[in-house]
Amino acid sequence: MKIICIVQARMGSERLPGKVIKPILGKPMILYTLDRLSKSKYIDKLVLATSKKEEENILESLCKEAGYEVFRGEENNVLKRYKDTVEFYMKNEEDSIIIRVTGDCPCVDPIIVDQVISYFLMNDFDYVRLDVPESFIRGFDVEIFSNSALNKAYNKVENHVSEEYKAYKEHVTLYMYRHPEEFKIGYVKGELLYNKDYRLCVDTLEDFQLVESIYKYFQDEYVSSKAIVKFLDNNTRLLNINNNIKQKST
Repeated sequence: MKIICIVQARMGSERLPGKVIKPILGKPMILYTLDRLSKSKYIDKLVLATSKKEEENILESLCKEAGYEVFRGEENNVLKRYKDTVEFYMKNEEDSIIIRVTGDCPCVDPIIVDQVISYFLMNDFDYVRLDVPESFIRGFDVEIFSNSALNKAYNKVENHVSEEYKAYKEHVTLYMYRHPEEFKIGYVKGELLYNKDYRLCVDTLEDFQLVESIYKYFQDEYVSSKAIVKFLDNNTRLLNINNNIKQKST
């Protein structure tokens, strides 16, 4: 059994185009996500998965120059992009485990990721997610699912063309957690420290400015999630930067 972490990212963000390569302290944001995930104790393979569009060439180059694997696949059918990535890298690993992280989470914490992995491995689930945003701060997001769950979801939605099924293809795990009768689903809930209405994902310029402020303060790309949250607890004025930003609905 192997564990592959697939980070999805592309240049064509609607609200902040090119956000994944915007520099924080001179370093593209996507490399914060990848570098932090590289510290996980359980991940066997770490891959950036992007589309085949020409505009992604710069993203691919930056990641490969930093030593990371890059897979290019479907632009809008991200579910198929994940399936194809797994098939390419895990050819002989039918029982492989997939971790999903989005490239707009530069504060993702490998300690939290490993905790979610442990919870998945300890129990008999098809799919486990961090309890975002109910009891965990958005931006620390991580989802884990089995290869069989991925294939099941793909086979359920691939031949449908309705708007509902289009959403299932665009959002890799949406079909899984909307159909708990078909999948054994688990949640890792946050304690009081993490149970706050902060926003550390990057969808907009305001989101980026908050994350940039955090890294400018710490000057450490591996600063822990705990340190980040305590810093924001003590500097609540910074939260005004993006407290009016609403998460896009799926």
